[in-house]
Amino acid sequence: MKKYLYFRTVADEANDGVTGVATNNPSSYCFAAEDLMSMQPTSDTILTLFFKPSRAQSALAGYTNVLRDSVNLNITQGDTFEVMAKIADAIASPARGHSDGFIIIADDVTTTDSATSALNDLTVAANYIHSSITSCGTITVQNPGVSGIGIGVHEHYEVIDLPDGAVSDDDVIASAGIYIPAQAALVEASIMNVNLSTGADASCALEVHTAARADNATSAGTEIIGADQAGNLSLPDEDLNFGSGDVLGDVVTGGTFISHESPLFRGTSVSYFQICAKESGMTLAGGAKIGLYLKWYGPAPVVTAERLA
Repeated sequence: MKKYLYFRTVADEANDGVTGVATNNPSSYCFAAEDLMSMQPTSDTILTLFFKPSRAQSALAGYTNVLRDSVNLNITQGDTFEVMAKIADAIASPARGHSDGFIIIADDVTTTDSATSALNDLTVAANYIHSSITSCGTITVQNPGVSGIGIGVHEHYEVIDLPDGAVSDDDVIASAGIYIPAQAALVEASIMNVNLSTGADASCALEVHTAARADNATSAGTEIIGADQAGNLSLPDEDLNFGSGDVLGDVVTGGTFISHESPLFRGTSVSYFQICAKESGMTLAGGAKIGLYLKWYGPAPVVTAERLA
């Protein structure tokens, strides 16, 4: 039987689902027990449960967000072991009062919310799986699909399939499957060839744009990795070659243009990323692939393409 762990951090049921809707700190949440990764005392009165990212993982298949979901439990000092043991026992032994698979770990509600105006709300006891839990603390659920949610440190890697066929110099070959909302600061970026074109001549650069661009459209973005990067700060200072005679696994990075010491601040601009052609008369064949790596501070990414759906 699949089991679920329930947490709620509001005292009045009328406030459940009201607070935390526009943030990644919901007032209540139910996690799959199998997603519980670890439990750790983060102070002498707080036990933190860490979970695999539930919403982020489903929204970005294959995207490994470095941030985890978590729940803080406020506990009696000195009882972290007992609480951890009780939670583990409840998951392993559902017959002990949890035969339906629904396990309440911490529920702070002491006032119910009647759906019938003629009835009074009721006073009830808070519900905790162990008597040493004094309340449910902050619930954190990473969610990259909603504006303003998931502010933090993010990494993204994807392999972009380049369509076969002719493409003109400076046109978009293909785009990344995400965009990054405004207020991002890029600190690392690189492109690498992971499958060469069987065509003899092929090279590309990475551009950032404030809007999506169609394949084979004029790029019209700002080159941030490649030979035409303003300032010649890419390392090495060249385009990424991926033709049949080039070296598999070749990499070009953002160099000193995009680094922890010199971040690329995007300000109020959103960031769409495009792999752009840098070869005249280029015809791609054989299913070339380019790996794109990004690391930034700021908002979580938003899925834009079927590559990551």
